[in-house]
Amino acid sequence: MSISKQLKLLLAAGAMCLSAASQAATIDVVQSPTGFFVPTDAQKYDAPYYRWYNEDWGWTHKAIGGTINNAWLMISAFDVDHPSEVDNIYAYNNGVQTLLGHLEGASDIWNFTFFELSSDFFDDINAGLEIWMDINASLSASWAVTLAKSQLCVNVSENGSYRTECTGNPTPGVPEPGSMALLGAGLAGLAALRRRKTA
Repeated sequence: MSISKQLKLLLAAGAMCLSAASQAATIDVVQSPTGFFVPTDAQKYDAPYYRWYNEDWGWTHKAIGGTINNAWLMISAFDVDHPSEVDNIYAYNNGVQTLLGHLEGASDIWNFTFFELSSDFFDDINAGLEIWMDINASLSASWAVTLAKSQLCVNVSENGSYRTECTGNPTPGVPEPGSMALLGAGLAGLAALRRRKTA
């Protein structure tokens, strides 16, 4: 096969990747080494990642430009002993700390908690959404929690589900759905190129 044909096929594979990416939701992931997100599962009980009352902290997602139709925030946490433990999650709406809800989960497991963000937050997402966590807000006992990642998922397809399109694996260090989709599309393009070359 000539070099020009190979180049055309490679460009076509790249276009397929971009097309697949443009149809998928936009996902911004905040994880280690940012803040106190734990780098690996093995460190989930280690300081400073396993955090207690009065060790509250926050983080900021990258700005996502353009028109927003819908948005979800998914936070992966370990050892959330709800309902005894209440870890409140806030987002800033034009500078005002606004309660989204609390983390959900059980003892000694990783779990995503899903928060649907109303249109009030869309301009904040365009600027970079700020999040704050109030650990053990109920003060009912001595509880601690570890976070793995915070995922902001914008413009989920109408026929899709945010749980499948955006979630991924809650365990730290596992690739997110956006990067996996791009990797899959790239591999599909390379496979198509190889099939054409051998034909």
